Amino acid sequence: MKTIISILALAVALVLPAAGGNSARAEKKPLNACGCYGEGNNCTCERKAKCGCPGECEPKGCEEARQKQLQKEIDVETKKAKESEEAHKPKAEAKPADEEGDEAKANKAPAVKPMTPAMKKQLAKLIDAYLAEHPEWKNKMLWEVRGDLP
Repeated sequence: MKTIISILALAVALVLPAAGGNSARAEKKPLNACGCYGEGNNCTCERKAKCGCPGECEPKGCEEARQKQLQKEIDVETKKAKESEEAHKPKAEAKPADEEGDEAKANKAPAVKPMTPAMKKQLAKLIDAYLAEHPEWKNKMLWEVRGDLP
C-alpha cells in the first residue's frame, strides 16, 4: 500500500509543476493578436503565431513578406503606367517596308486591344459632343469625319 501511495505522490509531484509552469508563463506574458510576446528587443512566438501586427512582436519573416508584397504591387502599378504611357504616345510616320530594320520591327506596337464597355460609352459621348459642335458632319460616314480631323 505504501508503494502505491509513493508512486501516486511521485506522479502528482511530477505533473503539477509541469502544468503550473505553463499557466504561470501565460499569466506573466500576455500574447498579442499575432500570438507573440516580447521582452525588450526579444520576441517569442507560439507555433501557431501569424503575421498581422506591424510594429509589434511578430514571427520572423513577416516584415520581409510585407516588403515583398509591397514591391509586387509597385511593379504591377509601374507596368500599368508604362503600358498606359505607350498607348497614349503619338505614332511616328511610317517608313516604307524596305527601310524598316529589325529594330523597327521589334518596336512595333502590339495589336489593338478590344474596347471595354466603358470605353465604348465614352467614345459615343465624345462623338455626340463633336457632332453637336459640327452639325454639318452629321450625315457623313465616320471614316470621312476621321479623315478630316486635324
